[in-house]
Amino acid sequence: MSHITSKWAYRKGLQDIGNGCYAYLQPDGSWGWSNAGLIVDSGQSMLVDTLFDLPLTREMLDAMRRAEPKAATRIGTLVNTHSNGDHCFGNELVAGAEIIASKACDEEMRRDGGAKALADMKRNAAQMGETGEYFARIFAPFEFRGDQRRDADSYF
Repeated sequence: MSHITSKWAYRKGLQDIGNGCYAYLQPDGSWGWSNAGLIVDSGQSMLVDTLFDLPLTREMLDAMRRAEPKAATRIGTLVNTHSNGDHCFGNELVAGAEIIASKACDEEMRRDGGAKALADMKRNAAQMGETGEYFARIFAPFEFRGDQRRDADSYF
């Protein structure tokens, strides 16, 4: 069995992977701890996914703006890879960006209830028995809001 090594450590924060490409990592990568990417070229930028809540997305965007002050201050395009909240619940913080997703992603984002559904479940967890206890534990670090939503502007 071969061992794969990387010159980048899997640690929280923005990793410059070269040629205008950045990865924003959130170990441990389990429920809700997704990753995102920033691609910068010729003063323009594209963000691939946002994070699970507004505080995490704000922290990520601040790190990107420190690394690429001109290009990351106004992100022109945001691509949502899929509709899970840990990839799109921070969309509203990317003001002015065109949000692009697949048609299936767009449809699911509009249908699934968004952060409001998770905010309601988190608020009512105590009434849901063991399932509620589990839900409250795994989503405790996240701040869901009921009005948190920005769907795709266009899809393919």
